[in-house]
Amino acid sequence: MNRTALINFSSILLALMLLFCTTASMAESINLSSLSDDEIIILLEQVQQEVVDRHIQKTAELPKGAYIAGQDIPTGTYLFTSLAKGNEWGNVTIYSNGGEGDLLEWKVVSAPKDGEEPETMTIKLNDGDQLKSDVKFSLTVSGGVVFK
Repeated sequence: MNRTALINFSSILLALMLLFCTTASMAESINLSSLSDDEIIILLEQVQQEVVDRHIQKTAELPKGAYIAGQDIPTGTYLFTSLAKGNEWGNVTIYSNGGEGDLLEWKVVSAPKDGEEPETMTIKLNDGDQLKSDVKFSLTVSGGVVFK
């Protein structure tokens, strides 16, 4: 390789390395402060939905309450686990149309007895479905069939 070719090759290699470093650093430091509150919420919803769509198995613990799929939590299939403690028990319901529609699922859950596993069930939440739980619970993103 002659000297000119070596200098050209080195220059191209250096330029590619700088481009790679710049691109990698930009990906790590996305400036979210320039986004509006509405844009941040939309971005959060898109990221949450992408986690579900990719079937990335993650678990979130949620306090008792009512949650609307597509607004409060992403739509998808989940493994629901009751986190009831002591003598605690409660209802878990899923209604269509934000809680105003048909009862899709209902189960009474309670805290596990000594040596027992917590109660779990696979649930599917479509856009607008309301999940309501009277006890603290966890949702694990599921890619479909869940083996126990």
